[in-house]
Amino acid sequence: MRRRALLPCFVLAAVLYGCHGGAGDDTGEVSIPEVRQAEESGNENSPAEEQQASVITGTEPGAVLGEEEVILMQEGETVPVAYSRIQGMEGFTIAYDPESFTMEASEQELCFYADSYGPDSETPVFVKISESEGASAESLAEQYTVDSNEECLVEEVTIGEGEYPAIWVSYAEGTDSNSRTCDLYIFRYNEKLYTVQMDCFVEAYEGMGAAQESILSTLRFDEG
Repeated sequence: MRRRALLPCFVLAAVLYGCHGGAGDDTGEVSIPEVRQAEESGNENSPAEEQQASVITGTEPGAVLGEEEVILMQEGETVPVAYSRIQGMEGFTIAYDPESFTMEASEQELCFYADSYGPDSETPVFVKISESEGASAESLAEQYTVDSNEECLVEEVTIGEGEYPAIWVSYAEGTDSNSRTCDLYIFRYNEKLYTVQMDCFVEAYEGMGAAQESILSTLRFDEG
C-alpha cells in the first residue's frame, strides 16, 4: 500500500507500526494476505486472483454473493482461507472470513466484529464501512484528527483491490495493553464519501490488525 505523509504528526511507533506492516505477533493471528503481495510483485497466477467470486449487484447489503480463496500468512507459511464475498452499499462488494468475524449490515453501513472481541467486549475489534458526509476526504480526515484529541499519523494510501486513493488516520489512546487503537480510511468513489473504521487495542494490534487489513484488501467496486 503506497503511503505519503501529509502532516508532520508524531505517532507512538512502538504501538502503531506493527499491524499494518504485515508481520505476525505472539497471539498467532493472521498476517496481511498474500494476495496483496502477489499483486505488487506482478504475479498473475495468485490462487486468490484465480478463484475470485464475481461481482453481483442489485442485492441488499450483507447478501452473500459467493466464496473465494484468500491466501494468508500464518506463522511464516501460506494458508488458504475461504472468504465470503458480500454485497455492500452502492455497488461495492467486500469479503471476510466468517469463521473469525461476524457481520452486521444495514443500508448505511457494514460492520465485521471479531468473534474473540465482539461488541460486548471491553475492547471490541471491528471493521466498519459507512457512508460519510463532508466536503472532501481531506476535510473529514482533519475533523477526525481534531476529534481524536490524540497525536495522529496521517498519510495518503491506496486501499482495496482497485487501489482506491484514501487518507489514513491512525492513533492510539495510550500505551497500556488494553488501550484502544483506531485506524480510519477516508475515500471518495462515484461522488460518495466513505469511512472505513478499524478499532482494536494495543495488545492485539499486530495480529488482529492484520486480520482487519485482510478484509479491507478485498474491497471492490463494480466498474460496470
